[in-house]
Amino acid sequence: MNWRSNPKLSLSRLKRFVVPSGVSIALVLLIDILTNGVPVKLLFDSNVYIGMAELGFAPELRISPFIYRYAAPFLVGITHQFTDLSIYKSFKVITYVGAIAELLGVFLLVRHLTKSEKSAYIGMLSVAFSLYNLKYPLYDVYRPDILAYPIILVGTWLAFKDYFFPLLLTTMIGLQFREFVIAPLLAYLATKLQGERSKTLIRNVAISTTGLFIAIGIPRLLIPVMEHAEAVQLSPKAFGQVVQLLSLWPRNINIVYIFLAYFLPCLILYRRHQLKNALEEIPVEQIRYLAYYSGTVFLLLVIGGTDIDRFATYFFLPLAVLTGLLAKNQSVIKILLVLTLQIIFNRIWLPFPVWDFELIINFYGGWSNVINTASIWRFAELIALAVLGNFLVHFRFSSKQKTLSESGGG
Repeated sequence: MNWRSNPKLSLSRLKRFVVPSGVSIALVLLIDILTNGVPVKLLFDSNVYIGMAELGFAPELRISPFIYRYAAPFLVGITHQFTDLSIYKSFKVITYVGAIAELLGVFLLVRHLTKSEKSAYIGMLSVAFSLYNLKYPLYDVYRPDILAYPIILVGTWLAFKDYFFPLLLTTMIGLQFREFVIAPLLAYLATKLQGERSKTLIRNVAISTTGLFIAIGIPRLLIPVMEHAEAVQLSPKAFGQVVQLLSLWPRNINIVYIFLAYFLPCLILYRRHQLKNALEEIPVEQIRYLAYYSGTVFLLLVIGGTDIDRFATYFFLPLAVLTGLLAKNQSVIKILLVLTLQIIFNRIWLPFPVWDFELIINFYGGWSNVINTASIWRFAELIALAVLGNFLVHFRFSSKQKTLSESGGG
C-alpha cells in the first residue's frame, strides 16, 4: 500500500511534520518579537564572527578559539555574496534556520524516544523557553551555537541508529561550528565500550581518533593564531589551567546554579518514582548515551570560559527528554504551570538591558566567577520557584476532600 492508495494515511503522516514545523516557526517568531538586538558596544567576540563573514581568515581575526569556528561565518558570507542581504540580515537568516531546525529536531527526537507527541511538544517548549537556547541567539545572531544544536540532534539520531561513519563525518563537520558537537560521538563510543569489546568497536575508536585529529588538529596547524582567548588551551599548560579554574570557588558555585537553573522544569516535575518509571520507557543503551552525553557537556562546561550559561544550553537534549517524560501524564493545567514558571524565571518576555553591562550580567546570573547581591537573589528565586512549582504540581487533595469533590460532582 502506498500513499496514493491511502490518502488519509499520507495526510496523517504529513501532519506529523507540518504541525510541529509550524509550531517551531511560530515559537521562533514570537520570541524574536520579544527580543531586542545586541548593540555594537556589547559584541565582544562576535566581532570575530562578523569579521570572518566579511574578510575570511584575515590576520587580525586569528584569535583562538573563535577563528576555528569558521563554518557559520562562512555560510553567512556566502549568503551575503549571493543575495542582496546585508551581513546582519544574512546572520539573521542563518539564525532563523538554526532555531527552527533546533526546535523541530528536538520534537522529532523526543517523539522517537518517548513514542508520545505530547512529550515531544513539552520537550520542544522547554527548550524554546530556556533563555540561552533561543532568546539569546536571537539577541546576538552572530554566534555559531544556534547551528550546533541541530547538528548535535542529527548526530544523536545517527548514534541511536548505530550509523558510525555518518556520525563521525557529522562530528568532523560540526566541529568547524562549535566544540560541543564532539559530545554525540564520544557518548556513542562510551556507550558501545560499556556494552561490548568487539574488533569493530576497537576499529571505530581508532578511526574516530584519526577523524578527530583531522577535524581539530588540521585547522590549528593550517591557521596559526595571533592570540589565545581560551580558558584552557590545547597545550602543555592545559593541566595547570584546569586546576586554576577548579580553584575558583565562586565559579564553581555559579556552575551549580546554572546547572540547576537550566533544569528548572525537571526540578518542578521531579518525583523519584516518576523519574524511574519514565526512564523505563527508554532502552537502556539510549539512557547510557544520554548520561555520557551529559557528562561530556558538563566536562566541557567546567573547562570552558566565562559564559557558563551559554555552555549549559548543550544540555538541551536531556532537558527535553526528561521534561517530556516527566510531564507526559500531567494535566494541561500543570504543564502550563511548569512552562509559566520557566518563562518567569528566564524572563522570556523582557528585553535584555543593553544599556549597562553589569545589568546584562545580572539579568540571568551565574556569569563566570561573579557572585553579587543580584546573583544571590537569583539563586533564591530559583529555589523558591522550584519548591513552589514542585508542591503545586504534585499537590494531592486529601481523601476527604476527594470524596466531597466526587459527591458534589455527582
